[in-house]
Amino acid sequence: MQIHIYDTHVHTASGQYIHFDVLVNSDNVNQVDRYAKQYLASLGIQIDSIKQSRCNFCHSEAANPEVQNNITNHGHSIIRL
Repeated sequence: MQIHIYDTHVHTASGQYIHFDVLVNSDNVNQVDRYAKQYLASLGIQIDSIKQSRCNFCHSEAANPEVQNNITNHGHSIIRL
């Protein structure tokens, strides 16, 4: 499975910095922002507390079995950096 990696950086109003990758297949590229927001919400980060963020396409590569499983079951995979 070929996947696309989106490098994501978030700075909150309180000064917290969060860096993670959102990994998706071609079918879910349009959902990257939604997946990033869901991930932040799972960390207790509210969208209105974000001071600055960016989510940029980084590269494409072949997915390992764990990432393939996550994408098949959830539409995406997240790697916290």
